[in-house]
Amino acid sequence: MKAIHTGDWHIGKTLHGMERSDEHLNFLSQLCAIINKEQPEVLIISGDIYDSVAPTLASQKLYNKMLLELRATLPTMKIVVIAGNHDSSSRLELNSELWEAFDVTIVGNIERKEDEVNLEKHIVEIKGHNEEPCCFVIALPYIYHANYPLLDENVEISKMQQFHQKLIDCIAERNSHNLPIIMTGHLALSGVDIKGHESKHTHLVYENIEEFGNGYDYLALGHIHHPQFVVGCANARYAGSPFAMSFDEDYPHSITIVQIDNHGATPQIDEVQINPLVPLYTIPEEGGSLDEVLEAIENLPAEKAYIRVKLKVQDVLPMHDRRVIEEKFANIPAELCELYPVRTESETKESSVHLEELQQSSPMEIAMDYYRREFEEEMDDELKEMLLASIEQAEKRINEETA
Repeated sequence: MKAIHTGDWHIGKTLHGMERSDEHLNFLSQLCAIINKEQPEVLIISGDIYDSVAPTLASQKLYNKMLLELRATLPTMKIVVIAGNHDSSSRLELNSELWEAFDVTIVGNIERKEDEVNLEKHIVEIKGHNEEPCCFVIALPYIYHANYPLLDENVEISKMQQFHQKLIDCIAERNSHNLPIIMTGHLALSGVDIKGHESKHTHLVYENIEEFGNGYDYLALGHIHHPQFVVGCANARYAGSPFAMSFDEDYPHSITIVQIDNHGATPQIDEVQINPLVPLYTIPEEGGSLDEVLEAIENLPAEKAYIRVKLKVQDVLPMHDRRVIEEKFANIPAELCELYPVRTESETKESSVHLEELQQSSPMEIAMDYYRREFEEEMDDELKEMLLASIEQAEKRINEETA
């Protein structure tokens, strides 16, 4: 049997205010072409379908469009979707019965009925193009530790491992034809390369791969955006995100094709790269002076691209330099998304700001520079509008009091 493994679509994700639905449609076009060529029995989408637990109406429509086009590309292909930590499990499952009519199985959470866990919800039997059973998928969404059920208090292994192993054992009892077993998961495993996830605002909880138990043939993982095998495992892999979700994800993005002859066989795993619609560049990569930045802008390809500029500064980012750089982008197709200050001297949050620089800057410019230093990213448009309205209201009150 053959499966295609993808995930971490993050529909609704913006990049410093840039809307990215065209990039998702570009990915959809490439994925449909791959499906048409490979003719898989199952497509596995391993979580983080949306970027937010409360996706916009436009994001939900895009999700529906993507699933319907994938289904139409190969009507005999089963689609299995699990919820990730960015998804609302209840929202994702809301229309699950309707989606079953299109042979799409959606699993968002663990279901309990009268204190009994519905294990069958997580066991999906996949039929091949000839309508004969060809494999099993254990559909495991993102699950908080506290939500794992305690199946047997007399067993010394963790609740997580108990649950996973119980599902594998249930399949083993009915797997008389020795069909391959694919297990899904959405979490970070020890030893994973988290490039693109590093942030002081992101905290990853790592698990050991042993928590998934024994007896699966392939582990289809989501959550980490960098495509990779789990260290030391030839049958456990993160498919990664379909295109870069941030400037730090400066590596190729792809989907994974998995072929397994039978249960216990070594899977054949291939990676197919996805070509981005809009490339992301950081210039200069390690940061540069204003002259070096301007030269790097001159050397950009004449195409649409999203750009992060790294400008070396000694303290605060000079407003003059910002204006010069922004003007340089005015007549080229590349979009300036982020102007990132690289400080050449050690600086703490309590470091002083030159009075002269403050006097030349507006309250909004000062606030935006503070936000960059504090959160290491640009302030989004909604927050800018709220802050600007507050500044204008404060200035109006001051003018009225001094009139």
